[in-house]
Amino acid sequence: MKSERHFWATMNYVHTNPVRHRIVKRWQDWPFGSACDYLESVGMDKARQVWQEYPVGDYGKEWDPVET
Repeated sequence: MKSERHFWATMNYVHTNPVRHRIVKRWQDWPFGSACDYLESVGMDKARQVWQEYPVGDYGKEWDPVET
């Protein structure tokens, strides 16, 4: 990780990815992720604060393969 901002943006990206790809509606619905553990350890209020402070934006946009 390059910085604290990079770490938290990455954490948000990883938790949001199944939602972004419309596999699930909420982070915690993805059975293979760490979102439930994360939310349990920091609480929903802190998770919202981190989400707002370190938004995903276009983070990882170029990582997905281009569909043809």
